[in-house]
Amino acid sequence: MSFSGFTEGSQSHMDRRRFLKLSGAGVAGVFLLTAVGAGDVLAQAPSALEREFEKAAKEHEVPVEILLATGYVNTRWEMPPPEASEYEESEPGLGSPDGRGVYGIMALTENPRSDFLGEAARLTRASREVLKTERAANIAGGAAVLGRIVGEDKPAGLNGWYGALAEYGGGAVYADQVFETLGTGASSTTSEGERVTLKPQTDVRTPERRFALAAGEYPGSEFVAAHPDNYGVSSRESTYNMDKVIVHVAQGSYSGTLSHFATAGVYASAHYTVRSADGKVGQSVREKDVGYHAGNLAYNRASIGIEHEGFVSDPNRWFTDAMYRSSARLTAYLCKKYDIPIDRAHVIGHNEVPDPDDPGRYGGIDNHTDPGGGWNWTKYMTYVREAAGTATTTAHPVTPAPTTKPVASPTYSTVVGNGTAGRFFASGDWKLGNFNSQRYGADFRYATPKAVSDLATFKISVPATGQYDVFAWWPAHSSYNPAAPIQISTTTGVRTLKLNQRISGGRWVYLGAFTLGKGDGGYIRMSRWTASAGPIFADAVRIARR
Repeated sequence: MSFSGFTEGSQSHMDRRRFLKLSGAGVAGVFLLTAVGAGDVLAQAPSALEREFEKAAKEHEVPVEILLATGYVNTRWEMPPPEASEYEESEPGLGSPDGRGVYGIMALTENPRSDFLGEAARLTRASREVLKTERAANIAGGAAVLGRIVGEDKPAGLNGWYGALAEYGGGAVYADQVFETLGTGASSTTSEGERVTLKPQTDVRTPERRFALAAGEYPGSEFVAAHPDNYGVSSRESTYNMDKVIVHVAQGSYSGTLSHFATAGVYASAHYTVRSADGKVGQSVREKDVGYHAGNLAYNRASIGIEHEGFVSDPNRWFTDAMYRSSARLTAYLCKKYDIPIDRAHVIGHNEVPDPDDPGRYGGIDNHTDPGGGWNWTKYMTYVREAAGTATTTAHPVTPAPTTKPVASPTYSTVVGNGTAGRFFASGDWKLGNFNSQRYGADFRYATPKAVSDLATFKISVPATGQYDVFAWWPAHSSYNPAAPIQISTTTGVRTLKLNQRISGGRWVYLGAFTLGKGDGGYIRMSRWTASAGPIFADAVRIARR
């Protein structure tokens, strides 16, 4: 049986297992803006899909670029059948991360926590079934929901849609990915063989980009915490034999996966998620804790789960070399850290987890087939062994890799606090306080947000030009600023990040590795210039060279 895709107004239907086992078969769609030169829009005759996006955008007063970027993030402009990520109820300790109930190009949700599918049905008068299966209806439904979220007073430009996208996709991490797509543009050849291009939108900005800058345990990863409902607090190194890494495919986007794990009551999570385009790694669950990802409690207790952005049915589009290599480096790090043998008995797919109710049958609690036949295990394991520095299939007996940045005993480390004489400077509008016990030292400085150039400056001394790990310390509270700007002077210019000072208080938070210039003229500054509400804190910074 071949599966050639969908035509407008008519959708093929297959069961979920058949869809998940497909390897590169098409699941729908065509697309859109093919730019010939600056200012050219729709330079060729519109396709059916193009007309559907344009019609939905006009009818619901949502910029077509917003709809296109959203659709690209969700499915790369393909129309998966409902079975691809149909809702599956999870139980504490088990988990079904890919069964979260999102449908179509616009990822309309239908689960106990979110029913944008039902809202789209009310707004467009299309049935739920039609919204799940018919492309044009699905696009119109997503546009209707986005338009409703914004309200009658539509934003004048694309930047005003950030908050609506965050609500639509379950959090700022989703809005970040859509806005990143708007800024970089996107192109893809659909399963119907049509080249689709979204031109870069040069005027977009992400007001909440890097909204949570807490570092993950794996170097270079970002931590977007799963909700406490969705994992088990543990100390597994002393309780269970951690001897497996389990590979999953998310059946959805990177940001949608992280947002799903951060939602209360889904009872599903994986420790890490890897992005398709560039291999970016997000962490949801601390390695010592039990993620609910395998559908088998015994396996969950003994494993670390890694999700991968994309769909099992479309490996050529989603399983990029960048994702394979990034995931392989992560797996090598985990195997070395926990002394897990690097072989296929210990690095396994979700499809190799036995059903707890029938241990003789494989496929998890609902016959999961991910990562699917399109996952190249030969390539992946070769990359894992290369990253681990061994060509054998045995465990690599080395000292465990560090859990946080930097490594122990840095060659140079210095701290500048708000009370360091001759090293901290701020105006009188930065008030002195000590009312939060998470402070570094005796006190801290804080100020209200305001669109003025009023910087609290930490002056840093750098012994030699090179790459340094940079950390910040602040007290945290739910009323503090979620996007406090911090500026770091580097050899290539000033880097500005956003700190979520509602979380991660009372500890050193890793901001990244930056190339700093030799001398006494470098600085790290806190700014008041942010649109987000809540006081901004300037407490202490640290740099360290490995």
